[in-house]
Amino acid sequence: MNQKYFIGVDLSKEKIDCAVILSDYSIVLEKIVKNQDAKIKNFILAFAKRTKCSLSQLFICAENTGIYGQPLKRACSALGVDLWIESPLKIKRATSDVRGKSDRKDALRIAEYSVRYFDRRVLNTESSADIDELAAVAKARETILSQRIAIENQLNEAKSHDPQLYKTLLSVYKTMLKTMEKELQKIEKQLDTVLRKNSEMSNNAELLKSIPGVGKQVAVQFIIQTNNFKDFDSAKHLASYSGVVPFLNESGKLIKRPRVSKMANLKIKTILHMAALSAIRTKSELRVYYIRKVSEGKNKMSVINAIRNKLVHRIWAVIERQSPYLLETQNNY
Repeated sequence: MNQKYFIGVDLSKEKIDCAVILSDYSIVLEKIVKNQDAKIKNFILAFAKRTKCSLSQLFICAENTGIYGQPLKRACSALGVDLWIESPLKIKRATSDVRGKSDRKDALRIAEYSVRYFDRRVLNTESSADIDELAAVAKARETILSQRIAIENQLNEAKSHDPQLYKTLLSVYKTMLKTMEKELQKIEKQLDTVLRKNSEMSNNAELLKSIPGVGKQVAVQFIIQTNNFKDFDSAKHLASYSGVVPFLNESGKLIKRPRVSKMANLKIKTILHMAALSAIRTKSELRVYYIRKVSEGKNKMSVINAIRNKLVHRIWAVIERQSPYLLETQNNY
């Protein structure tokens, strides 16, 4: 174990709480630092200088809190410090002492988690500028689309129950909806532009779209969420991360139906669900599989989850082989 100091970081918008411990869980330092790139870098460098250790002897662990973790990621990447971004649910379930809660205690618990599960660490890998740009454009599309759907739902409810209210709302929202539609069309073109800038991403997107049920948006999200498949080493790894692998649920004589874990990337799981629903509407073996299993009395959601799992393996196969999915050879997947 090269790391001598383990730093647990509790992230928030304005600040980060840091707890530094040794491998024997003894506390070395607790400190609050502003959540800014420069401040985080200064803290790491000052600590290394004070303790006379190299940056390679530091190991930082933090919960995945989305955008609040970006300054920490950039600082660690710039300094070459190992960083582990872990699921909050995993850390919570692994913590036995849950009495009381504060940012200071959370930082200490994260540090202790990093020592206890150091052998299971998954180091953060920096995504490319093209991936970051694709993610930003996709997020903008998602935001505008959700707003448009909310407005359309409001109009549909008014239309069926209050014609006068519908007339009023339509006069208010009509121009806005047209603007949203135009912006969504621009974003679709921008997504294509970003993909074309990177030949590897563009090629992978085309390969994914060759799979029945996988469209452009599913392909884009898989590229974003997997760092263009660089963060995974097998189909099973990706399937587990996507939350489509059923695990045993047994205790003594009590044997329940295997269930999928809640510790999954919900974004990927959601788009996989939509892809599975799309796939069973196509003229493919997945539709035949769905009809056969349901007619045998299988639970519909269990069958759909099996299709999601099959889709993950098809996705991994076309990326690994760098060849499109061919219907005539579909039994090879």
